[in-house]
Amino acid sequence: MRYAVLCSSLCLFWLLPGCAEQPVPAVETESPQQQQATAVQEKEVWQVIYVNDQRIGYARSQTQREGQGESQIVQQQSDSYLKLKRFGQDLNLETHLQTKETPGGELLSYTFEMQNPPAGATVSEGAIRDGTLQIKTKVANQVKQSQLKWESAFHSPSYIEQFFQQHPMQPGEEQSFSMLLPEYNKVTRVDLKALEYKQTELYGGAQAECLHVEMNQSLLPGMTIDLYVTREGKIPKTVADFLGSAMITYTVSKEVALEALSGKELDLAVQTLIKVKPIPGAHQTEKVVYEITLADGDPTSVLPESETQEVKKLDAHRARLTVRKAAVLQAFPEAKVDAEYLQPTQFLQSDDPRVIEHAKQAVQSETNPWKQAVLMEKYVHEHLRKKNFSTALASAAEVAKNMEGDCTEHAVLLAAMLRAMKLPSRVAVGLVYIQSRASFGGHMWTEVYLDGRWIPLDATLGQGGIGAGHIKLADSSLSENAPAPLAIFLPILQAVGKLSIEVVETTPGTTR
Repeated sequence: MRYAVLCSSLCLFWLLPGCAEQPVPAVETESPQQQQATAVQEKEVWQVIYVNDQRIGYARSQTQREGQGESQIVQQQSDSYLKLKRFGQDLNLETHLQTKETPGGELLSYTFEMQNPPAGATVSEGAIRDGTLQIKTKVANQVKQSQLKWESAFHSPSYIEQFFQQHPMQPGEEQSFSMLLPEYNKVTRVDLKALEYKQTELYGGAQAECLHVEMNQSLLPGMTIDLYVTREGKIPKTVADFLGSAMITYTVSKEVALEALSGKELDLAVQTLIKVKPIPGAHQTEKVVYEITLADGDPTSVLPESETQEVKKLDAHRARLTVRKAAVLQAFPEAKVDAEYLQPTQFLQSDDPRVIEHAKQAVQSETNPWKQAVLMEKYVHEHLRKKNFSTALASAAEVAKNMEGDCTEHAVLLAAMLRAMKLPSRVAVGLVYIQSRASFGGHMWTEVYLDGRWIPLDATLGQGGIGAGHIKLADSSLSENAPAPLAIFLPILQAVGKLSIEVVETTPGTTR
C-alpha cells in the first residue's frame, strides 16, 4: 500500500501540490537482484482508511504474474479512493499505481495516475533503459520528458510490502534502503527502526502481536509513519500523525473495504481551523503581534523569518510572531534571482498561450513592475469567479482555461502570469485569518520579487498586497529542481492541530 501518497493526498485535500528532484544516494550497496528472492505469490490486499474514527476511503493492492520462466514479469497494482469535504464541498481523489518488475524485484516500468475531478488527471510514466529512468509526465494535457540516473540498489515502490517478508526485523534493529516515490518521480531513502512487539488493536477490535516499526523518508523529513508488522511480515495497520489527527489504515476483507461511507464525510478544512479572538480589519492591518504555542515542539521551527515576519523564541513551546504589511515599493532595480523563479514549470506554465493572454489583458500598457503585479492580482481576483473547493491543485494552464478554483488556483495562476511578464514569482503556504469564522485556516498565496525582496500578493483578496492577517510557514518555486513537493507543507502537517494562536497586539492600517 502506498503509505506516502496517502499522506500527500490528504495534504492536497486540505490545501495543496506535486513536482520533481534528483535521486537520493542509496544507503545499501546490495542490488535487489542480488538479494535472495522469495517466490512471488499472486495476492490481493484490501484496506480501509480512517482519520481518527471516521472512514474516508479504501485501498487495494494486487500482485499478478505474467509469462513464464526468464520472461516472467510481476505486475503490482495499487489503487486508493478517498472522499472528504472541504468547506462543505465534496472532494474525491483517486490514485492508481502500476509497476512491472522482474521476479527478483527489479523495477522495469511504472505508471502513476492521480485523479481529482473536476481537474484533469496527472499521469507519470517511467521505464528503465540503459541505467536511466526515462520519465514522461502529463499535466493539463502538457507532456514533459525527464530522466534520472537509476542505480542497481534502488527499489520498486512496492518494495516496502516485500521487505518485511525478505528481511524480518527484530526489536532494536534498524534498516535503510532507497526506493522510488512515483508520485514525485524521485528516489527516497527509507529508514526503519524496530521498537518492540506488543498487542495491537486491529480493525473491529481484533488483537494481534505486532512489531512496532517507525518509518521515515528523506523526501518527507519529520513525517513518521508507524507500521505494525506481524511475524509473517504482513502490515495489518499503519498510523501517521496528520494535521493533529491520526490517519490509520487497516487490512480488511474486500466486503468491508467496499462498504458505503456513512455520508457524513470528514470536512478536513473546517476541522483544522484555529480559533482566535476576532481581528477587526485583519487584512488592512499594518502590524499584528501573535503569541504562537506548539504543544509538542518549538514553534520557531515552523515559522520562517521574512520581509514581513519577525520571530522571537519565548521558551521551548512559545514564540512571539510579529507580522507587518510589506513596505511600499520605491525602486525597481534589475532582479538578481535564481532562474527557477522565472522559468515555466509543470504547474506554473508561464509559456501557456492563455496564461500569457491573461497577463497581457491585466497589464495593458502599464510598465511599472509593481503596478503590473497589482493589476494582475486584481485581474485574477475579478476573473476567477467560481470558487470551487473540489480541486486540490490545478495547474496554471488549466486554471487559465477554466477560470475556477480556490486559493491554490488563484496562487498558481497569478504566479504564472507574473513570470509571463518577466517578474520573478513563487507561492507561499501557511495560515490566513478568516473573518467569518474568527479563525486561521490553511492557505496559499503568491509572492513577487521586486526591489530586492519578496512581496506577498493574494488574489483571493485582490487588494494590492496583504496586511498582517497571513502567517507564512513555507514557500516554493514549484520548479522541477525545488525540494520534494510535500516538503513545503511539512510545517503545516506538523503544526496544525497542535498549534494555538493568541492575538497580542494589532495596529490598524490605511488603504494602500
